[in-house]
Amino acid sequence: MRKGQLAILPASDGRRAERRIVNLAASLREPGARLGDAEVLNLSETGFMAETDLALEVGGLVWLKLTGLEPTKSRVVWIEGARAGFEFEAPLHPATLELAIAVSRKAPPRRAPGQRLFGPLSR
Repeated sequence: MRKGQLAILPASDGRRAERRIVNLAASLREPGARLGDAEVLNLSETGFMAETDLALEVGGLVWLKLTGLEPTKSRVVWIEGARAGFEFEAPLHPATLELAIAVSRKAPPRRAPGQRLFGPLSR
């Protein structure tokens, strides 16, 4: 894997789509409930895994909100401690998946040619 590439886990164990290993700040909201913070750990066209402090129930519906995208309805498939797996109600379009990942990437710090990243060295 080259630097800057995301790890991709193959579709296995009966999964329908490859999962991208990510680290995305997100919000989750159950219908009629409060908004909660979550960290999306992997993402595919069909679902995601996240870590959250929300009290979720298997089979429950939640809305996932990622930066730059509309909220996406999903169902809780499994829960293990603070981690849970979710399946999207309707699969994400491949371009939407790529956009979600691209928006989350941070650009490297910019500097002028010849400028040191951490300023001049002291003598």
